[in-house]
Amino acid sequence: MERQDLKKTMDQVHIRDKMQEDIIRNLRRPGKRKSFKKTGVLAAALVLAVVTAAVPVQAAIRYLIKERMEGMPQEEVEYLSDMQAGQKISADGFSRPYSQKEKERMGELYKDYQKGIFPEKEILRLDSLKEVEENMFCYVEETGCFYFPNRELTDEELLEVIDFNYKREYALTRNPEIQPELEQKEKEQKKRQTLLQEEGGISLEQAKGSAEGWLDVLFGLSADGMEENAYLDEPGEGIRRYCVNYSIQSQCYYYFYISGTDGRLTGADCSLSADLNKEGIEEAKAKEQMEFCYKEAEEILEKLGISDEYQDIYCLYLVRDGKVIGSNLAYYFLKEDESGYRVVFCCDGNYLRSYQETTLLEYESKSSQEYVSERIEGAQVRTISLKGGN
Repeated sequence: MERQDLKKTMDQVHIRDKMQEDIIRNLRRPGKRKSFKKTGVLAAALVLAVVTAAVPVQAAIRYLIKERMEGMPQEEVEYLSDMQAGQKISADGFSRPYSQKEKERMGELYKDYQKGIFPEKEILRLDSLKEVEENMFCYVEETGCFYFPNRELTDEELLEVIDFNYKREYALTRNPEIQPELEQKEKEQKKRQTLLQEEGGISLEQAKGSAEGWLDVLFGLSADGMEENAYLDEPGEGIRRYCVNYSIQSQCYYYFYISGTDGRLTGADCSLSADLNKEGIEEAKAKEQMEFCYKEAEEILEKLGISDEYQDIYCLYLVRDGKVIGSNLAYYFLKEDESGYRVVFCCDGNYLRSYQETTLLEYESKSSQEYVSERIEGAQVRTISLKGGN
């Protein structure tokens, strides 16, 4: 799936712009991709994501990792930056995808890496494909492809992949061409946070504390071992909010949007790497799960302390070729004043995908067949009123 096609799909499965950048950026991670499209540099996409984030990527790196990155020889930093700038690829390639066991171990090893458990060696890097031997574990700089042997990767090898990814991203953030802009963004970020607090708003630390609590309440997870990034988002629709996100490299992403004015949770998103390659489930099976997911959505609102009266309640989902896109069922709880809440569940596993404050206007837009057809070819929108059963 190309970048623009993927973005259109994510628009429809309710993944926010910032999360989309992270997911698209992480296409450099495991996949079944062996071809390489010469449509620009992967490095450019990452640099764009770094600058757009409004804070330097390295600000989110835990101390031990930061120390490791800053200990890299300057020559190595420059080499990795130049290497990525010269690669005519849109994403990394992989000789084979990770196995399920490797994915699970990768998630655990990423937590270990956060705690300062680093690989003993570095991944073997080769100049060209000609140097690759059978069952070799290596990275080819010419093609931007990882080559894995036909066996389970060891913990050491998985750590080497994690380490190499960190070093590449760090090298790009140290690119002198973007340093001035990063520094300016950081100054602007601090200025906006100070102004918000002077006006009676909450601090970044308060937002982070709130988000960590919601990570536990909504997803039953601890932030321990996860990478944290937090910043005051660009004002949108008159709302100033903090974005706090937790992630395990290439495995999962959890985003929380906290109102800078009163500290309430305005939105939350979850994305799992396994979901990107997962086909949607059959519409008939999704309908079987609709009532169960509806009750789960109501429970989510209760956990959020929301017990409003609703004028209308709808379930919205998209179908293509008989399957529900993303296996997502979006429940809209709409109030008389035309405000409301949207809770999205993945009915293939029945887990929370996202929560967001919404409006009747947004629902009417997202439920329009014209709107959907412009974004996903062949997709049909389905809406079911649930008010009668409430």
